[in-house]
Formats: sequence, C-alpha cells, structure tokens
Amino acid sequence: MTLSASLAALDDAVDAAGALGLDTSRARRVLAHARQRLGFEGSAYVLAFVGGTGVGKSSLLNALAGEVVSPASARRPTTGTPIAWVAESAREETAPLLGWLDVREVRDHTSGAFADVAVLDLPDVDSTTPEHRARVDELLPRVDAVVWVADPEKYRDAVLHDDYLRRWAPRLAHQLVVLNKADRIGADAERLREHLAASLRAEGIENVGVAVTSATRDGDTRELREWITNGVEAKRVIAERIAAELQDASLDLATRAGVLQDAEPLMSADQRVRVLADVTREAAAIVDLTGLERQAVAATRLAARPRGAGPFGLLTTFLYRATGRDRVVADPEGYLRRWRERGTLARASEPIRILVGDLLPRVPSAARGAIASLVDAEELRTRLTAAIDAAVATRTADVRAPTSVVWSAIGALQYVVTAGLLFAGLWIAAVFLLHAPFASVDVPVMGPIPTPLIVLAGLLLAGFLLARLLGAHAGLLGRRWARRLRADLVRELEQRLRDVLFARLDTIDAARARIGAARSTIERG
Repeated sequence: MTLSASLAALDDAVDAAGALGLDTSRARRVLAHARQRLGFEGSAYVLAFVGGTGVGKSSLLNALAGEVVSPASARRPTTGTPIAWVAESAREETAPLLGWLDVREVRDHTSGAFADVAVLDLPDVDSTTPEHRARVDELLPRVDAVVWVADPEKYRDAVLHDDYLRRWAPRLAHQLVVLNKADRIGADAERLREHLAASLRAEGIENVGVAVTSATRDGDTRELREWITNGVEAKRVIAERIAAELQDASLDLATRAGVLQDAEPLMSADQRVRVLADVTREAAAIVDLTGLERQAVAATRLAARPRGAGPFGLLTTFLYRATGRDRVVADPEGYLRRWRERGTLARASEPIRILVGDLLPRVPSAARGAIASLVDAEELRTRLTAAIDAAVATRTADVRAPTSVVWSAIGALQYVVTAGLLFAGLWIAAVFLLHAPFASVDVPVMGPIPTPLIVLAGLLLAGFLLARLLGAHAGLLGRRWARRLRADLVRELEQRLRDVLFARLDTIDAARARIGAARSTIERG
C-alpha cells in the first residue's frame, strides 16, 4: 500500500465527512501538510527536541554536536525561536523544507552520523511567553520525529503528558522520551526510567521508548545518539510520520462518524419496510383513496350515460356538466389534485420522527446533526408534499374513464325503446282524443287492459331494465378501474416516498461507509 493510496483514501473520507456535517478542518490540514512535505526533495528528516523550561533541550543538542549550537543558560526561557542543526552537505537541499517550517536560525555541521537528520531545538512548551508554546504547536504537525525531553523534576509534568504526549503519540511513528539530567539522581535513574515507561503504558502510549541521558560536559548521551543514528532511514521516517498522521486523522473521522466497527446501515431493511408502509398509509389517508374510488365509479357511469342511456342520457349528461356536478362527484383527476384540502402531513411525518428518535442515541454527537436534519419540520413537509404531488401527477397524466361497446348496444336499444314510447304515447292519445279502436288484453286479477297501455308499460320496464343494466355494467367497469387507480397510486406513492424518505439516509449511510473504508485502507497501509 503506497502513501498515495492512503492520501486518496483520506481525501475521500474528508469528502464523505462533509455529507455528515463533520468538521474536517484537521483532516484537511493533515492532507495539506502531507502533500507539502512529500513535495520537498532531499533525504533528511526533521527531528524536534520538545520539552518544558530548564529540562536541557539545548544542552542535549550541544552535547550531540560537541559544541555550542543552541545557547543554554539559567535564564528562562532561553530558546525563543527554533534553531536548526543541519549537516553542511544537506544545507542547500533542506533550505526549502526549513523555509516551509519558517525556521530561520540554522547551524551546520560536518558530522556524517547526523547527515540525514535536521535537528530542531524548539522553544519551551510551558514558557511564560505564550508565543513560544504557539510556535511549538505550529511546528509539531510538520516535523517528522520528536524527542520529548524531561528531567527528574518534570518527567510527570501535566503539560508534557496531557497536552502533548497523549495528543501526539498516535500521530508520530518515530519518537522517544528522554529523561535528562541523570547525573543528578545517580542510581535512581533506572528506577525513574521504569516508572516513566510504566506511566506511558498506563496512559495507552505503547510506541514510545524511554532513554536516560546527561547533557553535562562528562555526561552520557549515548542512548539518544544511537537512537538517532542507528539504522534509521530518513525516507522511512518521513513516510511513517505521514502514515501515522493519516491514520490518526482517519481514526478521528471514523470515531466522530460512529464507524469504528463495521459501518452497518443505520436502518435495517425491516425498519425501512415498516416506516415506508406507515408513511404511505398516512399519505394515502390524506389523498383519500376511498373517495378516489367513488369518484372513479361515478366518472365511469357519467361516461356511460351519453352512449348507453339514449336521448335522456344526453340530457342528464348536459345538466351534470352545466351545473358543475360532474367536477364535484365524478372527477377523479381533480379530486386527486385537491388532496391538500383534506388534511395535513403531521401524521405522515410521525413515523420518521420516531425513527430518527431511535437513531440519534446510536450515533456520536458530532454526526447527530445530519440525522436530525431528516426531521426538520419544514423540509420534511416539503419533501413529503413533493413526493405526493409527483405521485398524483404521474397517475393523473392520462386519467380517462373506461368505455365499452356494450354501452353502445344498450344505447341503441334505448333509442328503440324511446321510439316505442313515442309511438305508444301517440297511440294512447289517439284512443282518447279520436276514439280510435283498440284491442284489450285480459290480465289476471286486473281484467282487460287496453293494448296501448300494455305496450307502454312494457317499454317503460324495458327502458328501466336497460338503464339498470347500463348502470351495473358501468359500475363494474368503474370499480375495476378504481381498483387499478388505487393500486397504481399506492405503488407510485411508495416509490416517490421511498426516494424522499431514504435518499438522505442513504447518503448518510454511504458517507459513513466511505469513511469506514478509508480508515481500513489507511490501517492496512
């Protein structure tokens, strides 16, 4: 696994973290520093001496150099600006790197043992001058390795441990804690070394060794010298430093995203099904599918009248349309479009609110804002409204009542019946007005009844039966059509609601998965 792959992975994690509303400023700084650091030529790595006031950082550097590189005195603080100690042979190639670090005081040497390292003596971390600590904090993200310098009096110093060691230990692959001024404690040096090592382990700092030194004229700096010079490949130090920083930054993002373990979806498939069903049911209740079915059946019967009810059907259809009654009781398209008039979306929003309430405790506080945004009242109402509107628009794009040739056949018979009624009426009028002869039909119980009345009654019965047949057939087709409309609308509602309910959640899940995958990639690297 190359550093470029790890850089790309963290880049992707930063992009994904933006979808969760996480603060990515630190990770972006890590990426920027890593790319800048890799852009410098030369093989020397940067080693910083970091510690509190009077622990002997400058004296240690002078002892390594065998001459005064960084002035040391009883006056505190002594080192106000960083001082670099660089091999003369590497002076030119390290100049751009030191310029990036804004280190202006440079001392060179000719020691081959330290040819691949640029040593920085930094200001005190507990200086009474605030600018000194700020300068240390500014440089630490950019150096490649650190020697933490302490003495018998300050080896348990809270500033060093709490503000620096705990914070930086995971982000530095090459570091050492030096217990300086061992000459003051004599035989107790080893005991203090063990105590300091045990304290570091108790704080969870496992990757930092402990060396004992004495930076006096006749003191012993062998352990520190060997740690710097023995078998250390500068390019490896630089790469490991960047890799450790990338790993820590990815761990920070993963922790705040809640994906330290496998990035499981926040909502299970069963939960999705239940929530979608609940929201769809409430949305369908507002749309009023039962009312839609009534409208569809009425619209089908209205469409059947001009074709199957004879001349009276044309008249009743005209009256329906002229008075606007058709738009009230027989207009499924208009009824769907007026769904807002029948209620609010409060009940449809409730399943989402309950779900988000269950999800929030399961994610870290930093990522809860993205989850909580799912139930922003105005946004949720807008999304649900848009989904229902889209479903209604899709289903009303071509809403036409069904037709049937049966209606035309019934209509033809109705015209025959109407003609017969006209003839029967004229016949009865002739009988009464002109005293035209007529036959009679003996009917049980009722006796003889004039034939014109029998014909009139038969035609009226035939017209009534045809009207009932037309209504029954139109009702049958209308109910079938209404069921199809209802089923299609429910399917469309489910699809549209699924998109608006889970699209944002899918984005959040995808972002968490990307952060988890990036962390795994960097860990493997």
